[in-house]
Amino acid sequence: MTPQTPRAEALTGGVPGSWAEALPLLESHTGTYWLSVPRADHRPHTRPVLAVWVSGQPWFASGENTVKAGLLSAAPQVSLAFQAGGMDLVVEGSAQRVADPDRVRRVAHAYAERYGWAPEAGDGALTGAEGAPTAGPPPYAVYTVIPTTVYAFPSDDAPHGPTRWRFDP
Repeated sequence: MTPQTPRAEALTGGVPGSWAEALPLLESHTGTYWLSVPRADHRPHTRPVLAVWVSGQPWFASGENTVKAGLLSAAPQVSLAFQAGGMDLVVEGSAQRVADPDRVRRVAHAYAERYGWAPEAGDGALTGAEGAPTAGPPPYAVYTVIPTTVYAFPSDDAPHGPTRWRFDP
């Protein structure tokens, strides 16, 4: 499941950024992401997560009995904010739980490679590694964010201005 190449739009009339140039920065990023999920009363529930980019989109883990997981099952529209490659980025889209063994295995490998946290792929979830930062206790459900829009706000020395990338549904 790889998203198509999005349409780039400059937000301030300048030159838009290239998705082909941005994606490798996203895929190599390690650090904190901020996940916002709406509560039933529409207030945001924002928590730090460690995400990995696999197959062109972000993935994250959550304990199956966390507030975050409950909110995601009720309202999957999320935003994921982080900084990578001299850009502040926001991914908006729909979070989907994924249990496909091959995809869960690729996500487990990406976590081990980027963060040194080595969960095992087992029975549609991540298992075997205690103490996942911000994820609650195992087993860990795996989610991907199917992006609809990605915003990039680059630093002063970037070759492009603020950009919005839109993905077709």
